[in-house]
Amino acid sequence: MLVLGISFITNAQEPEVTLEFKNSEVAEKLLRNYTEALQKGDINKMNAQLHENAMIYGLGGGLDSLNVKEHKEYFTSSTNQYKHSITRDLYLPVKVENNWNEGEWLLSWGTNTITNKKSGQEIVVPYHTVSRIEQGKIVYMHYFYDILNIAQSQGFTLTPPKE
Repeated sequence: MLVLGISFITNAQEPEVTLEFKNSEVAEKLLRNYTEALQKGDINKMNAQLHENAMIYGLGGGLDSLNVKEHKEYFTSSTNQYKHSITRDLYLPVKVENNWNEGEWLLSWGTNTITNKKSGQEIVVPYHTVSRIEQGKIVYMHYFYDILNIAQSQGFTLTPPKE
């Protein structure tokens, strides 16, 4: 590194990100299996894609977390009430090295149309998930989705604070 004509030697490694790596196809298949199982309401198959110590974040909004057992309870309740239909889904495997988030990841985007089984009401939810894959299982998953869209679809309104 050269700063003001003075040469500095640094051992710092730059983060590396690659889209092609040995386990990329396994990672993509893992998340596709998870997504297909959600659409079929097959919670056991969804959980089979998770490592026994996996943590799942963002399903209740914010930074909440669920372990594998809580994940199963959450989606059992959800699929008992709603049908999930995923469209426009896209999967992108990435491998990160030399950085705080080092590992093999699978990024996913799409639209989840959630239909109330009793009323037939549909809520269209654009989503994004980030999953870290280790030893052929999901060890970390974070959901990002439009919470305001869901609330407004259920009749809630956002009221600004009074000045």
